[in-house]
Formats: sequence, structure tokens, C-alpha cells
Amino acid sequence: MRNQREESKTKIPQFKSIDDIANFFDHTDTQRLNWEESKLRFERPEMANISVRVPKEDLLKIKKNAMALGIGYTALIRMIIHQYVKSPGQ
Repeated sequence: MRNQREESKTKIPQFKSIDDIANFFDHTDTQRLNWEESKLRFERPEMANISVRVPKEDLLKIKKNAMALGIGYTALIRMIIHQYVKSPGQ
């Protein structure tokens, strides 16, 4: 026997465009959706600590750019390194 909470769940409809998806999720309480169980797992890669010396002016610019992006400067440095590793020379 289903309880009232399960019966009040909303099904996720099929969408025709990205705008339809955005509109649906902008106006829907996602806690009321009937989500399917999944075995999908998100795992962070193992991290290694490094020590790098950079010119003071470069670090100040990195910190300023990170602040403008709303992220920490070490996160920005990781992003820069990751982008280089993905596409060296670009």
C-alpha cells in the first residue's frame, strides 16, 4: 500500500528543448519529483599536494581573477593546470 507522500510525487515529463527543461526545473520543487534509484556515484580523484613558487604579481592577478569568478584561487590554479593537461599548447 502506497502512502500519501508517494502518491503526491510528480513524474518528470519528456522535454522537447533545453528551454522546456530549464522552465520545468525553474518552477518545480525537485523534492516532489518521483526520482528513480541509480547506482551512479561521483568520486573525486585522488589529490596530491605540491609546492610551487610563482611571482608575487602573478599570484595577486590569479587571486583577483578567482575572486571575480567567485572561486578560491587554488581552485582556479587547479582548473588552469587541468585545462593545460587536457589541451596542451592551447
